[in-house]
Amino acid sequence: MFVLTASEMARLDRQTIEEIGIPGIVLMENAAQGAADFFLRELPDLSERRIAVVAGAGNNAGDGFVLARIFHNRGAAVRVVCLRSPDRLQGDALTNFRILERMDVPVVVWDEAKDFNTQWQWIAQSDAVIDAILGTGLKSEVQGLYRQVIEALNSLSVPRLAVDVPSGLDASTGKPLGAAVRAFATATFGFLKVGLVVSPGEDYVGKLEVVDIGIPRDLAEANGIKRLWLDQELASEWLQPRPAESHKGTAGHVAVLSGSVGKTGAATLICLGAGRVGAGLVTLFIPASLNPILEVKLTEAMTYPIPETSEQTPSPKALGEILKFLEGKQVLAMGPGVSPHPETQDLVRALVLQAACPMVLDADALTALVDHLELVQQSSAPLILTPHPGEMARLIHGSNREVQENRLEVASQFSREHGVTLVLKGHRTVIAAPDGRLAINSSGNSAMASGGMGDALTGMIAGFLGQAFEPFQAACLGVFIHGAAADRCMHGVASRGLLASDLFESIPHVIGSVERYAGIVCTP
Repeated sequence: MFVLTASEMARLDRQTIEEIGIPGIVLMENAAQGAADFFLRELPDLSERRIAVVAGAGNNAGDGFVLARIFHNRGAAVRVVCLRSPDRLQGDALTNFRILERMDVPVVVWDEAKDFNTQWQWIAQSDAVIDAILGTGLKSEVQGLYRQVIEALNSLSVPRLAVDVPSGLDASTGKPLGAAVRAFATATFGFLKVGLVVSPGEDYVGKLEVVDIGIPRDLAEANGIKRLWLDQELASEWLQPRPAESHKGTAGHVAVLSGSVGKTGAATLICLGAGRVGAGLVTLFIPASLNPILEVKLTEAMTYPIPETSEQTPSPKALGEILKFLEGKQVLAMGPGVSPHPETQDLVRALVLQAACPMVLDADALTALVDHLELVQQSSAPLILTPHPGEMARLIHGSNREVQENRLEVASQFSREHGVTLVLKGHRTVIAAPDGRLAINSSGNSAMASGGMGDALTGMIAGFLGQAFEPFQAACLGVFIHGAAADRCMHGVASRGLLASDLFESIPHVIGSVERYAGIVCTP
């Protein structure tokens, strides 16, 4: 599913009306009918409640007027509160307002010259509120009466149902513009909006549904939209059941450079992650003195002892052996647990420059690239970088705050400038490709805030890359299944207590759900 900004959505609306020929009033009717169905699924007794529809002055108000008519026809006690004079309405919104008048649906118009608290009772006495105040076109901070009403709405204990976007929320960034409605549920129209699925906007949305209003799906692609919502439906487009004649030699050989004293767990998690997503073979390069430990910890993966530094980290003396071994291999994953030892960092940089196979770089491998990003551009191999926000900040010499407040832009810009696939980890992990494609991940939960999760992800991405998925697809599949496995483990259990190793038993079940996708969300 595509994810749009407010301006992109406006353009598609306009093209649907002017070029495709679907009248705006038909789109408005479809939007309200779909929203009504969604709201009734979430609140089955909604038609039996007293409903206040709070309307502004634009098309968002028009959607609210249609909803008022729908629920009035279903027997609900509906009252429409217009925060602006109907004289300011035009077009389809005005048409639907006139219909309400002819149907004798109660409408009251707010008078700012009169007492706020007295007029507020029109809304406060309701059992549910439909928010149709401000739509996706909002660009400036909410002020005056609108802000006062939004803040008062948030103090009510009744469900607030948002039309297209919670009023006051920037649909393109997810940032509240002064004040925003905190909705129980939001029915958004046509396509997802960026601001509804990123922080902090997602905290204002509540339950979310995309309502098909009739805008042709291929319009988004025709307009060059490359921003995607990474969910089970998208993953299933790429991940198909394996042919019956598959064997380990056709499923990819993943090489791993990981591990140092105290960090052998990272190497283990990478290898297990690669194997669990279907890699045919996995070989771990490990400092020779640590090989006995990994021989015990790993059963399915093979180990390859390599020369080490005086601190038992991978040594540059291993470069020739590693490069020779990599001939004919599908992918090299490296970084977690190799240490920031200067000699080891030299080895990592040499491999980035000289290895011919695709690579997944994480943790200490990213540290090796700080102030050496020219190596990324000089590398002849496809690269996937998987930084967390702190690592991303160090790579661009920025701050965590700068990264977190502009996650999509930072990831996209870095990917384009350096020609790499970038996985910016964290809540709503972002995957960016050099050609402009960008995915926002839907899976995962707060229980994943524990050590080793990134190591497992590195292995999973490498495992898919080794199975001949192109880098963007491999990164997306690894990220989605990683989060979905955590969701399967923790659904209805707790918000903490999940270990990285807990994921591995769930991964095959998640993959099975994706391979057999039938339009349902992956659940336990």
